[in-house]
Amino acid sequence: MTVVLADLLAMELIKKHLRVDSPDEDDLIELYAESALAWALWYCDNPLLATAADIPASFKAALLLLIGHSYTNREAVLVGTAAEALPMGVVSLLWSSRSLADSKPVEEYPCAPEICGTV
Repeated sequence: MTVVLADLLAMELIKKHLRVDSPDEDDLIELYAESALAWALWYCDNPLLATAADIPASFKAALLLLIGHSYTNREAVLVGTAAEALPMGVVSLLWSSRSLADSKPVEEYPCAPEICGTV
Protein backbone atom coordinates (compact mmCIF):
# COMPACT_ATOMS: atom_id res chain seq x y z
CA MET A 1 0.00 0.00 0.00
CA THR A 2 1.15 3.56 -0.64
CA VAL A 3 0.90 6.57 1.61
CA VAL A 4 -1.42 9.17 0.08
CA LEU A 5 -0.93 12.83 0.93
CA ALA A 6 -4.64 13.53 1.42
CA ASP A 7 -4.76 10.79 4.08
CA LEU A 8 -1.99 12.53 6.05
CA LEU A 9 -2.68 16.24 5.75
CA ALA A 10 -5.86 17.96 4.67
CA MET A 11 -5.42 20.86 2.26
CA GLU A 12 -7.18 23.07 4.83
CA LEU A 13 -4.50 22.27 7.43
CA ILE A 14 -1.66 22.88 4.97
CA LYS A 15 -3.18 26.23 3.96
CA LYS A 16 -3.66 27.16 7.62
CA HIS A 17 0.04 26.45 8.19
CA LEU A 18 0.93 28.59 5.15
CA ARG A 19 -1.60 31.27 6.15
CA VAL A 20 -3.26 31.08 2.74
CA ASP A 21 -6.99 31.77 2.40
CA SER A 22 -7.51 31.73 -1.35
CA PRO A 23 -7.88 28.59 -3.50
CA ASP A 24 -5.83 30.24 -6.27
CA GLU A 25 -2.61 28.37 -5.44
CA ASP A 26 -4.04 25.01 -4.35
CA ASP A 27 -2.44 23.19 -7.29
CA LEU A 28 0.98 24.67 -6.48
CA ILE A 29 0.60 23.85 -2.78
CA GLU A 30 -0.42 20.30 -3.64
CA LEU A 31 2.68 19.91 -5.82
CA TYR A 32 4.92 21.12 -2.99
CA ALA A 33 3.14 18.81 -0.55
CA GLU A 34 3.52 15.74 -2.77
CA SER A 35 7.18 16.57 -3.27
CA ALA A 36 7.70 16.94 0.49
CA LEU A 37 6.02 13.58 1.12
CA ALA A 38 8.14 11.83 -1.52
CA TRP A 39 11.36 13.31 -0.11
CA ALA A 40 10.47 12.49 3.51
CA LEU A 41 9.58 8.89 2.65
CA TRP A 42 12.83 8.56 0.70
CA TYR A 43 14.84 10.09 3.55
CA CYS A 44 13.30 7.82 6.16
CA ASP A 45 13.65 4.73 3.95
CA ASN A 46 11.39 2.86 6.35
CA PRO A 47 9.19 0.05 4.97
CA LEU A 48 7.09 0.30 8.14
CA LEU A 49 5.72 3.63 6.89
CA ALA A 50 3.33 1.90 4.51
CA THR A 51 -0.04 3.44 5.40
CA ALA A 52 -1.28 6.74 6.79
CA ALA A 53 -1.91 5.03 10.14
CA ASP A 54 1.84 4.28 10.38
CA ILE A 55 2.86 7.94 10.08
CA PRO A 56 3.57 9.73 13.37
CA ALA A 57 2.73 13.36 14.11
CA SER A 58 6.42 14.34 13.96
CA PHE A 59 6.53 13.15 10.32
CA LYS A 60 3.47 15.25 9.49
CA ALA A 61 4.99 18.29 11.23
CA ALA A 62 8.15 17.81 9.15
CA LEU A 63 6.01 17.76 6.00
CA LEU A 64 4.44 21.08 6.98
CA LEU A 65 7.92 22.59 7.45
CA LEU A 66 9.05 21.30 4.05
CA ILE A 67 5.89 22.55 2.35
CA GLY A 68 6.27 25.93 4.03
CA HIS A 69 9.88 26.16 2.90
CA SER A 70 8.98 25.34 -0.71
CA TYR A 71 6.05 27.75 -0.70
CA THR A 72 8.03 30.64 0.79
CA ASN A 73 11.25 30.09 -1.19
CA ARG A 74 10.06 29.44 -4.72
CA GLU A 75 13.47 29.80 -6.30
CA ALA A 76 16.65 27.75 -5.94
CA VAL A 77 18.69 30.74 -4.74
CA LEU A 78 18.00 33.41 -2.12
CA VAL A 79 19.66 36.77 -2.64
CA GLY A 80 20.20 39.38 0.06
CA THR A 81 18.93 37.26 2.92
CA ALA A 82 20.60 35.48 5.82
CA ALA A 83 19.23 31.98 6.33
CA GLU A 84 19.27 29.97 9.53
CA ALA A 85 18.04 26.45 10.22
CA LEU A 86 15.55 25.98 13.03
CA PRO A 87 16.95 23.92 15.93
CA MET A 88 14.10 21.39 15.75
CA GLY A 89 13.89 21.30 11.98
CA VAL A 90 12.88 18.70 9.44
CA VAL A 91 15.67 16.21 10.11
CA SER A 92 15.03 16.27 13.85
CA LEU A 93 11.33 15.62 13.31
CA LEU A 94 11.96 12.78 10.86
CA TRP A 95 14.73 11.11 12.84
CA SER A 96 12.42 8.79 14.82
CA SER A 97 10.79 7.59 11.58
CA ARG A 98 14.05 6.65 9.86
CA SER A 99 15.11 3.09 9.26
CA LEU A 100 18.62 2.72 10.57
CA ALA A 101 19.04 -0.79 9.16
CA ASP A 102 21.64 0.30 6.60
CA SER A 103 23.59 2.14 9.34
CA LYS A 104 24.76 4.89 6.99
CA PRO A 105 25.64 8.09 8.84
CA VAL A 106 23.24 10.95 8.16
CA GLU A 107 26.05 12.88 6.43
CA GLU A 108 25.97 10.37 3.56
CA TYR A 109 22.39 11.28 2.60
CA PRO A 110 22.12 14.10 0.08
CA CYS A 111 20.16 16.93 1.58
CA ALA A 112 19.63 20.58 0.89
CA PRO A 113 21.53 22.63 3.51
CA GLU A 114 18.46 24.64 4.49
CA ILE A 115 16.59 21.40 5.25
CA CYS A 116 19.37 19.49 7.02
CA GLY A 117 20.48 22.47 9.05
CA THR A 118 23.94 23.04 7.61
CA VAL A 119 23.34 26.58 6.39
